[in-house]
Amino acid sequence: MGYHDLEDEASPTGTAGRKAIAIAGDGPADVAVVADLVSAFGFDPVVAGQLADGVKLEPGSETFGANVNADELRAMLRRFPDFERGHLITQARA
Repeated sequence: MGYHDLEDEASPTGTAGRKAIAIAGDGPADVAVVADLVSAFGFDPVVAGQLADGVKLEPGSETFGANVNADELRAMLRRFPDFERGHLITQARA
């Protein structure tokens, strides 16, 4: 999501189509704190996984710069292995 969207797209919890921001982290308590912060900023937090899964959010991934709701963001995260970057990461981790 672009910086300008952070101001323009924020909305209250429960708003239909509320935009989402992905987060990744290794500590459940830390992820919960960041999720609360993202929600307070006006966005639905979507947990992408462990900190190592943050590669799914890097430039070149479908999620990078995404300005979508939580369901769409989750779908993008699930599709990551289907894209070139996802293939490279999978091969590197094997």
